[in-house]
Amino acid sequence: AMAVVTHARRIQIRPSCGCLPVPPAWLARQICSPCSGTQPSIVTNTSNDQDTPPQLPNTQQLSDRVVRILGRNPSRFTLTGTNMYLVGTGKRRILIDAGEGKPGVLQDLLEAMQMRGCTELEQIVITHWHHDHVMGIPELLAHFGTVPVRKYLPAGGLGDEVATAYPDGMFDPCEYLRHVPFEGLADGELLHTEGATLRIIFTPGHAADHVCLLLEEEQALFTGDNVLGWGSGTFQDLHLYMTSLRKMRDEQPRMLYPSHGPVVEEARAGMWLQTYIDNRESRIQQVIAELKAGPAGGLSLKDLAQRVYRHEPRVLTNPVLFYGACNNSRLVLDCLKKEGTCVQVGDNYLFRQGRL
Repeated sequence: AMAVVTHARRIQIRPSCGCLPVPPAWLARQICSPCSGTQPSIVTNTSNDQDTPPQLPNTQQLSDRVVRILGRNPSRFTLTGTNMYLVGTGKRRILIDAGEGKPGVLQDLLEAMQMRGCTELEQIVITHWHHDHVMGIPELLAHFGTVPVRKYLPAGGLGDEVATAYPDGMFDPCEYLRHVPFEGLADGELLHTEGATLRIIFTPGHAADHVCLLLEEEQALFTGDNVLGWGSGTFQDLHLYMTSLRKMRDEQPRMLYPSHGPVVEEARAGMWLQTYIDNRESRIQQVIAELKAGPAGGLSLKDLAQRVYRHEPRVLTNPVLFYGACNNSRLVLDCLKKEGTCVQVGDNYLFRQGRL
């Protein structure tokens, strides 16, 4: 999976590591075994005309009813940082995501609120459980007092996903937020605040509890981590992720407010979503083609990644990028196995004839 960026009449490949559910230090300890197939997802990248996302101010008015507050947590995984959004026009407004609780962020939020006559948070809505979206919750509640904290609560919980993302137990959202009384969100639920109506759209794939929010007054979509404003994101379940991307596209948003990176403006929103879909579908077809052309005994994950990325020497020679190539290939294979178009025999993967 390669990062993409769209311009008026062309599509360019642009590098990005996207947004991982794990801190950078954790990944650094894991890349010694790049093809184990057990680690969280990472996207691979290739060099091009711009290797860093555009810088963003700490706070910015984006529309009459949307203010962005930057989480001050930049990294190769969070781009310029996590975007928090203050939504509405009245004295009480909705905050989307809580960041990591980095120094200065609460003050940025308070100043943004004061400048606009906002005195309270009506509720805090979390797009998904990853640490860069939830670790700021305790600080916000300590300052604002009792504020409803809303999050989608999947029926199966998050145990398996948390264990996969943080196998050493370095972050457990349930433990970290054990004193936070979360209130569940429902798919299709409408959230109202003065000047804004937000519709919840359940969009799993990047995370099991991931939601997007459609701002109905602007036909603008808060995309969470499913779609970024620069480069490409990551996913845990490709089958669910593709379904969610199509669901987001079918809303026909006029503007995208991502959790990482700049706003995707009106002229590019539809193309940006379609490019995300096309690039993933292209990679799926590449994997299928290599499985079909492979030996009768199938291909190992490493062999498959080497074939799929054979025209990208930087990926093949860089251990971190090749780790990403292996992991992305594994996620495609998991999707194909769910669809019945691929079977695994031992360590090898084979195309299942007659299913396509």
